[in-house]
Amino acid sequence: MIPKIILGKGARATRRLIGYLYSPGSANEHTDPHLVASWNDFAPDPGRSPHRNPKAVEDQLAAQLDQPVKMLGDKAPTTTLWHCPVRAAPEDPILTDAQWADIARRIVAAAGIAPEGDEEACRWVAVRHADDHIHIAATLVRQDGRRPRRGHDIRAVQREARAIEADLGLRRLNPGDGTAAKRPTSKEHFKAKRQGQDATSREILRRRVRRAVAATSNEAEFFAVLEATGVNVRPKIGPSGDTLGYSVALPGDLNKHGEPVWFSGSTLASDLSLPRIRHLMADTRPEPTAVRPADPWHQATAATERIPDHLTHSNDHIAQGQLVALGGALDLLPLTAPASARAELERAAAVFERATRSRITADLSSAHVLRRSVQTILHTPATAGDGAGLAMLLDAALIAVAFARHWHRTHQHAQQEAAAQQTLVHLQTAYAQVAAPALNGLASRTPGFQTKQRYARHLQQATPEHADRIMKDPAWDALATALADAETAGHNPAILIDRAIGHRPLDDARNPARTLTWRIHRLGQRHTPSPRAQAAMARSTLRLPTATTHQPAAMPNAVPQPSPTRRR
Repeated sequence: MIPKIILGKGARATRRLIGYLYSPGSANEHTDPHLVASWNDFAPDPGRSPHRNPKAVEDQLAAQLDQPVKMLGDKAPTTTLWHCPVRAAPEDPILTDAQWADIARRIVAAAGIAPEGDEEACRWVAVRHADDHIHIAATLVRQDGRRPRRGHDIRAVQREARAIEADLGLRRLNPGDGTAAKRPTSKEHFKAKRQGQDATSREILRRRVRRAVAATSNEAEFFAVLEATGVNVRPKIGPSGDTLGYSVALPGDLNKHGEPVWFSGSTLASDLSLPRIRHLMADTRPEPTAVRPADPWHQATAATERIPDHLTHSNDHIAQGQLVALGGALDLLPLTAPASARAELERAAAVFERATRSRITADLSSAHVLRRSVQTILHTPATAGDGAGLAMLLDAALIAVAFARHWHRTHQHAQQEAAAQQTLVHLQTAYAQVAAPALNGLASRTPGFQTKQRYARHLQQATPEHADRIMKDPAWDALATALADAETAGHNPAILIDRAIGHRPLDDARNPARTLTWRIHRLGQRHTPSPRAQAAMARSTLRLPTATTHQPAAMPNAVPQPSPTRRR
C-alpha cells in the first residue's frame, strides 16, 4: 500500500482538488467517485447527490473543508491543503468502502491531521473513485484555529501503511529510508499508457540522465551526451552567468498548453542534481599513461572483483561509493552488449539504481578505476572481442551484487536489499545469454588430448576435491583453451591454476570450470612474469593457506549469503 503526501497552496486549492476527484479523469479512469469517510461522517457527497447539481455540492463540500482556514483571514497559512492518495498493490483484493474508510482514519490519525478522539482536529474527506485507491483531502487549520502537529507525517504515514498491510493481509512493502527516486504520478502513468509507452517520461529521462552521468567525465560532455541521446536540455543560469542547475524534457512530451514538460535533475532523483553530478565527476581522476595499456575489460573486472572486499572490510562511506560506481557500470553495460542480452541488462541497471542510494554519504575516491575503465569500454567496444570480456565482467558483477544485497541487509536497508536481489535475477539471465556463445567460441579451439591431460594433472594437484567436477563440467574445453592461451603468452599453467583457485574457492560453484575459465582468462592477460618471478610465485604458492580458509564463492547460479567476518 503506497501513500503519497502532496501539499497545495492558494485560495482555490481545495476546490480544484475536489473538482478533480469528482471528474471523469483525463482517461475516464474515475469510476463512481464518492465519499467513504469524512471528519464528521455526514459531509456532503457530490457523488451521492443525484437530485442536486453536483457542481453545487462540490462547492459546498470545498467550502465546509475550508471554513477553518477562512476564519483566520489574513493570518491563514500559505499552504492550506494536505492531499494523500493511498493505493493498494495490483495483486491485493478489492477492499470495501468500510475498509477504505478505516484506512483513511488511520492515515489521518498517524499524520497528525486528525488524531483519534480529537474533536477539534482538521477537516478531511476520503474520496474513492477506483477500486484500488482513495484520495484523502484535508485543510491544514484545525477547527480551533491552530495548526496540526505533523512534523514527520511522511514517515508516520509510511509506518502506518506497513501496519495496515499486516492487519489486512495485503502485500507487504519494504520500508524505505527516504532516498528512493520520486515515483511517477498517476497522471504520468495514464499519459504514458495513452501514448503507448512502456515507461513514463520521468522514468525514461532518469535512465538517460544516469547513463549520461556514467559515460562522461565533465559537465560539458554530460550535456552534450544528453542532447545526443535526444533529450532537450535547459540549463539554469544564475545572475553571475554560472550554471546552477538544469532541466530536461523529451521531444514531443507536451502539457495541455502545448509546452514541453520539464523535469529538473533533482526531481528525477536526488543524486542527479547538478551539484551532486559535479561532486561525482570531481572524484574521477585521470589515469596515468601506462607503458602497456591494460585491456579495459580486465581493468573493470579487477575493480569489480574488489567490491566484495570493500563491502566486507572497508568503512561504510567507501562501501557506499563502491555501490555508486557499480550502478554506473551497470548503466553502461547494455550499450556494450549483444542485442539478445540488452533488455535484461537494462532491467538490471534500472532495478539496481535503488541499491545505489542510502543515507550513508558515498566516498567515491576508491571507485574511480571502475568508472574510468567502463567509460573506456564504451568508447572502444571492439575490445569486447568474442564476448568473453563482457561475460567475465558479468561474472564478477554477479558476485558484487550478491555482496551488495548482504551489505544492505546488515544495514537494514530493506528496499535496497530487495533491489539487489531482483538485480541478480536479471543479471543471471543476461549472463547466460552472453556466456554461452563466448564459452562455445573458446571450446571450439580446445587444445589436444595430451595438453588437456597435463592440465588435468595440474588440477588434481591444486584442487583434488574439485578436479573431477571441473573436468565433467561442460565448460572444461573452454577452460583448457584459456589455459592454453595463457601458456602461449608465457604463463605457467600450474601457477595460474593455483592462483585462480586461491582467489576464491569453488565450494559453492555450480559450474566450477566456467568460473575458472574467466579467472584464468583474466590472469592470463596480465604481463608475463620473468622466469625468476615465476619461480618465486611457485614457491609462494606452496606456502598458500588452504582454500577453505577463504570466503566461499558466489557463483551466478548459486549465490550464497556472504559472511562479513570471513575474508576472501
